[in-house]
Parts: sequence; structure tokens; C-alpha cells
Amino acid sequence: MRSSELDARRELAREFRIEGLLQRPPGPIVYLARDAEERPLALKVAPRVDGGPEDRFHAAADAAAQLADPHIVPVYRHGATENFVWCAAKHVDGRSLATLLQTSGPLELSACLRIFEQVASALDYAHRRGVAHGALTPGSIIVDANERALVDDFAMGGLLDIAPDGGAGDPAAEAGEDQRALAAIAYECLTGTPLGDNLPAGEDGLPGLPLHVAQALRRAVSSRQADRFPSVVDFVAALGGPRPDARTAWSGAKPLKKEPGTPVVLVDADWDPPAKPLNGRLAAAAAGLLVALGGGAAWLGISSIPASPPSREPVASAPAPATGVPPMAPSASSDTFLPPARDAAPRSSATPAPVRPKRPSGTTRAPVVRRPARHLEPGFLSVNAIPWGSVYLDGRPVGNTPQIDLQVAAGPHQLRVERDGYRPYDRVIDVASGQRLRITDITLAER
Repeated sequence: MRSSELDARRELAREFRIEGLLQRPPGPIVYLARDAEERPLALKVAPRVDGGPEDRFHAAADAAAQLADPHIVPVYRHGATENFVWCAAKHVDGRSLATLLQTSGPLELSACLRIFEQVASALDYAHRRGVAHGALTPGSIIVDANERALVDDFAMGGLLDIAPDGGAGDPAAEAGEDQRALAAIAYECLTGTPLGDNLPAGEDGLPGLPLHVAQALRRAVSSRQADRFPSVVDFVAALGGPRPDARTAWSGAKPLKKEPGTPVVLVDADWDPPAKPLNGRLAAAAAGLLVALGGGAAWLGISSIPASPPSREPVASAPAPATGVPPMAPSASSDTFLPPARDAAPRSSATPAPVRPKRPSGTTRAPVVRRPARHLEPGFLSVNAIPWGSVYLDGRPVGNTPQIDLQVAAGPHQLRVERDGYRPYDRVIDVASGQRLRITDITLAER
């Protein structure tokens, strides 16, 4: 007797409060539910199948529960009832990539890249820990309201028996199958047509797609593991095309003039030897400016010292030195030297200090007019990295990449992008008033 959705609901009611049905068969049944901790769950249920598939499901669910990545849907629990196996994962309020393709049709390459950069970073995180997805489809990629992509269904590969037996137990082969599946999804997103068994024939090119995209797809879907990219991150980077030379975006201490909307490209300071001399030149220029301003202020202060009133008694004038330089008189209260006041005769230490004359009555001091401080509009900062990373601005965390139009105060800021196992990206940026600064071509390198 075939078990029904009502049977699953009745058996699961012992542990979960079912709030709604999200997906019907064929395929796993998906409920919106809550557990004893009142967490919103996507509860995925499938009929029990004794033997290998069920054992692989539990092993995959155990491995998925150990993954902690911002772009992977967390798995909380899994288990079995009399007639069903189930997996409880976090419920994400968003739409699957399959739904987006059904409602909106093919996606632009830029939109695909924004999604696949995040998906690739999640898969790469899992692959480096020996965990493959094994069931990657457009339905297992969720895009939330903030355009953040998350990978779901890490526990379903073993249950659905999608992964080929030939790759079972070989992490490199399983990761290669994930790359092949991701390339098939990319082809469907760009063309609106499922891939099928093979790409259309042609000399590297594919109708309607840029040549570099076609070449990346052909390499990623190759049946030979050795022909594929070393990782899914490398595949997505190839989809984006060759990277421009980041150093051409800078000339001396000022960025070159570029067309409106062109991204500002910065690279890791460790990769860019000219960055350190540039910082040195900027620091030297700033120090020189401070010295000049300080010297100007000192000159203004000295020139504004009032001259001593002329003495009533005749004083013999001292002969001027041969060099023409006025004599410097030491002060009685300090070791510093000040030039004598203009048109003033030197006085001895016994001579009392002159009394400044009182201001005549009836006179008023001119009012000091203070100019209002200039109002600076905030700027907007967009940051993205491959693979994803955590963004810090002036030492404060602001979230994970991508960050779009993050409002920041005008002026210099310390930008940092870091990720476990990768060298951090550090840079001082200067945001002008009202500027939209885009730093969208960061590539983090493994340690």
C-alpha cells in the first residue's frame, strides 16, 4: 500500500507542528513546520527505502548538519518514522532558481554571476571539507529578498540516488559532479533551455552566448574529470571572463578617469607591490602638507605680535650686524628664541614690561563671522569577492559579500574582507561626498 501525504502528516505530528504544505509529490513532500523550539522549518519527507539509499541519506544529512556557511541552508535534524524519512532544515523566505526561471525566463549574465558566485563559494566551502552536494538542481538554489543565494538539499543526494555510483567515496569525483551540475544550471539560466545530455555541437561557441561563457561551459560539463576546472570557484570565475589588470585603474595617487558606472578595481595589497610605495608617497605628501600648514600658522602668529610702544626716554640704537640679520634676543622665561618686535628697541631685564594701552571708550570689537561647516553627503560602497567573505569597515562587521550600496560617511575608511582559510583583503579607501564606489573584483587567495 502506497503511503500518502496525509500519512506523512499524521506520523510527523508527533514531533512537529505542521503549518502548511509547500511542495507535493512527485519528489519529496515539503512542509512548513515548527519544532519544539518554535523554529520555522522546511520539513522534507520521502518514503522509506531500505538499504543503500536510506543509509546514504542519513550519512549525507549528518555531514550537512556540520556545515556552517552563510550561503548554505542549515540542517537541524533528520530521522525516520514508520514509513518515512525526514530532514528538518531552516525555512528560508525566498524563491528557488527553478521558480525564477519559470516566471521570468532566462537571466542576464550579470544576474547569473551574482547568484553563481555565492553558490560556488558555498559549494567550495563544502568540498574543502569533503562534502559534496550530489543533488544540485535549480530547485535547490534559493534566492531571498536581499538577492542572497543559498544552497539547499545537501542531505537529499543520497536519498534521491542522483550521484553516480562511479564517483561514490571519491571526493574529487563528487566535487566534479557538482561542477558539472552547476554548469548545467548555468546553461539553463542563460538560455532558458535545460541542458540535456550534452551541449549543442559547435566550435567552442554556443548560440547567443559570449565565447568565453561557451568555453567555460564546455570545459565544466566534460565527461572527463581531468578536463574540468580545479574547483567550482574557478568555473564561475571563467564565466565572468578574463579579469582586467587592476593596476590600470590607478595612476599615482589619483584614479584614472573612467566611463560612468565602470567598477573601481582594487586588488589584494599582497598582490600589488606598487601599493606600498603609493601609500608611502601619500603619507609623505600628507606630512609635507601638515608641515607647510604648521609653518604658515607660526608665521602668522609671529607677525601678529604687537610692537612695544616707543619708550619716552631716549635709547641709543644698537648697530646692525654686518650680515644684515636682526639680532635674536633670548627670552628670560624659556630657552626659545623670538625675533625682536618690529620697530622696537631691546629692553633690559630690569626694564618693566610695557603696559598695553586701554581701548578708548566707545569703541567696539568687530564681530567675528563664522562660516557654517560644509555639509558632506554620504557615499555608497558596493563590495563583492570570490569566494564570498565577511566585510569589515573601520573594524566593524557589516555582513558578507556581496554588499550593495552600503551607505558610508565621506572620507577615508579601512576596508577588510576575510574568510577562513584565505588571506584577508585589506585596503584604505577614500569615499568622496555622494560618490558610488564599487569594489567588485576582489579575489581571495587561499593561505
